[in-house]
Amino acid sequence: MLYPTSLVWRWSLMVLLGGVLGACGGGGGAGGNSTPAPIGAAFCDTKAFTPAAQSPYVLPYPSGVTYTMFQGNCSPPPGGHQTTFAYDFDHAMGDPVTASRAGRVTFTANDFPDDGNAANAGGNSVWILHSNGTVAAYFHLNQGSVMVAVNQNVAAGDLLGLAGNSGASSGPHLHFQVFETNNSFNNEDAVPITFNNATGRTGNNGELLEGEPYTAN
Repeated sequence: MLYPTSLVWRWSLMVLLGGVLGACGGGGGAGGNSTPAPIGAAFCDTKAFTPAAQSPYVLPYPSGVTYTMFQGNCSPPPGGHQTTFAYDFDHAMGDPVTASRAGRVTFTANDFPDDGNAANAGGNSVWILHSNGTVAAYFHLNQGSVMVAVNQNVAAGDLLGLAGNSGASSGPHLHFQVFETNNSFNNEDAVPITFNNATGRTGNNGELLEGEPYTAN
């Protein structure tokens, strides 16, 4: 496993992420609820989405592939996204996870077992710093599958690893989330994301909707 600074930093990060991720669901288990909890709705109104056509992000999986987004922004209980912006896709174990945006890898975790252990928070993951200072995190990857290293530059669409069930997860899936800076990873530090290559029904702001399938163009 590669760390940006030290084991202390890494464990501090995992503690923070325990609050961010909460109970991250397994693939296909929680789609279709269109009545967010009030706290979620209030939080989601605090930040603006970039129109999809202008978004620098592509879906975090290969072109031509379709996944359902089953837990999204400010999702109602019992999910773990109630006060944050994040997307859960119903990847199966071993499905490819690709970079959503070009950047530099700042952190990887690769040796957590695929046992859904909540004590391991995001589990195996890849973190990528973008040119505007935002950081994308790809969580719950398959043990031993991470294919990039810290300080490596990646392009959008590059293979990062394979989906798994590590960390706070009730089944194989990909949790994708973008944070405003590389300094803080609390719920309120996440930013709303749209994708410029997503085919499927979206919300008024271009955001993905729970329970809907999205194909990467």
